[in-house]
Amino acid sequence: MVRQPQAVLTTDLAPRRDSFHHGDLRAASLSAALAMVEAGGPEALSFRAVAAAVGVNHRALYRHFADKHELTLALAAQGFDGLAAVIQAGFDGEGGQPCPGPLYRAYVDFALDRPALYALMYGIPGQDYLTHPALAPSVAKVTRLAGKAFRRVDDPAGFSIAIRDRVMRAWGEVHGLCDLWQRGALRARDAASAKAYILGLLTP
Repeated sequence: MVRQPQAVLTTDLAPRRDSFHHGDLRAASLSAALAMVEAGGPEALSFRAVAAAVGVNHRALYRHFADKHELTLALAAQGFDGLAAVIQAGFDGEGGQPCPGPLYRAYVDFALDRPALYALMYGIPGQDYLTHPALAPSVAKVTRLAGKAFRRVDDPAGFSIAIRDRVMRAWGEVHGLCDLWQRGALRARDAASAKAYILGLLTP
């Protein structure tokens, strides 16, 4: 009687991703997190679901993110980096001269074209914008560009109180108008009409 080889029993039905390089898992996790947020809004973000999406145990994510909050901060930082890049591209399109018009256009385009990511970026607790090492440098990129846009020829060197106040006023205006559109309080036929209306108020 010929003895048949025994089948190997395994309970590991999901494909394993043990081959992730150190930096690849972080990038893949952020990509999966972004897709999750853009599909279902900030509330759809789940630490375990991100791990499942990239094919690893959720414990593997702890090598890169202490918890869901840290993952959220990293994703928000990517958002602010992207916003800064869009603003800089707007300046470059004006011959490299920073001014309010391209800043407003870039900001409104970003807010209305990527509403879920924008909501996540501005749903972070306030102190983290200023002090958290994972987020504050990315926020500062946008702030510095805004400072350049609102600088006047007679301003002293550096980010003066006067420049800060102009930036804060402009930020409040543009963010408030975009938020009104997101909440349905600003009536417009579509996003393109909303953009035109908001920019018409900000850049008469």
